[in-house]
Amino acid sequence: MVVLGVLLFVAFFMVERRVKRPLIPNNLWATKGFTPLIVAHFIGFGAFAGAWQFYAVQFWLRIQHTAPLTVALYLLPNAIMGVLATWVVSKTLHLVPGHFIYLAAIFAFALGPVFFLPQTSGTTYWALSFPGVALVTFGPDLSFAAASIYITSNVRRSDQGSAGSLLVTVQNLSAAVMTSVADAIGTKVDKGPSGDIGLDGLRAVWWFAPAAEVVAGLIAVVWVRIPKEEEKEHVT
Repeated sequence: MVVLGVLLFVAFFMVERRVKRPLIPNNLWATKGFTPLIVAHFIGFGAFAGAWQFYAVQFWLRIQHTAPLTVALYLLPNAIMGVLATWVVSKTLHLVPGHFIYLAAIFAFALGPVFFLPQTSGTTYWALSFPGVALVTFGPDLSFAAASIYITSNVRRSDQGSAGSLLVTVQNLSAAVMTSVADAIGTKVDKGPSGDIGLDGLRAVWWFAPAAEVVAGLIAVVWVRIPKEEEKEHVT
């Protein structure tokens, strides 16, 4: 199915380049920095959602045998820190270039798995899970805000809706793809009799996640430039 999905994606790309009115305007890909941003976002957000968040829940449920309702409460810092992250974004986007904010988001994405790597079945939530969940929350808010500034500053106004839609699509697609990749890694390293991934497999997944964030960060450092948030710079 993965091979079929890749082939269909390639076919979609080829058709889109040739039709008169493509779903994704072809000139988007010619915009300087757009393709690297999309690739970096695919890897960075995908590693966060697919290789950390999903398996953090699995860790609490299966390794630490935490009640499902308690696991839901474990994720409560996402909402609280999300409000703080949004406030931080509103105060910094006009002060520093957006690519620095994007790099900060990549760093935040990497903190989630880093805080989970040392954990065992007996590690308390407050010792490592809580700070990991709290800090990683900055990743989605900072990255999406910085990417949105890039779109409004570099993409023609007529194409900004398509660019924003593509960004959200990439987020959802990357989460699905990275979850599958992480599952392949985890089951290869430590697959239990019931088919579930063991603790060693989860750690392998959490090593993969920050490694992917490093790749996303390198792409952003080399090819992505996002200006400060200034109305005069928005493309018309």
